[in-house]
Amino acid sequence: MNEKEAIEKATADAFIKLYNSEMGTSFSIAEYSDAPDIRCQDIEGNIFNFEITLTEDRQGDIQALLGRSEDKDIESIRIHLAKVKAGKASIFERISCLQDDVTVIIISRIESKLKKDYGNNVALVIRDTSPLDWDWDMVIDQIKSQLDLERNPFDKGIWIITSQKDKIYRIL
Repeated sequence: MNEKEAIEKATADAFIKLYNSEMGTSFSIAEYSDAPDIRCQDIEGNIFNFEITLTEDRQGDIQALLGRSEDKDIESIRIHLAKVKAGKASIFERISCLQDDVTVIIISRIESKLKKDYGNNVALVIRDTSPLDWDWDMVIDQIKSQLDLERNPFDKGIWIITSQKDKIYRIL
């Protein structure tokens, strides 16, 4: 199993458990696939599939989390702080705000997925990778109002699962 598949599997396993608990359903994963990433079925034969994507607080956070970038290491932070002290950078370049840049990024991730067709009975599941415990309820209306939903292939909704995989939020 490659890295992408491992991330999708961990996300799917956690999401379906939380979804079943909140919705009173009994779906189980039938197949780890591609487009949509996960195919589920319950004992009555009902289908529920979902596509998975990730979001991040700042561009490059996922690469840093996976060890493909040194942007979050201590030396990078020291260099940035030295630039701030010298007046050559802003401290705010490395700070994220749920109502601003974090929301902009998640909207762009959703918009790119809205352009594709995944069939019927499909949800979009967005895994938050932030180490912060964002309260997504605070920005769901803001996100919905900024989405172009003229074409929405996700008839089972658009969902966020926290990085800790302990809570889900429904956007649509």
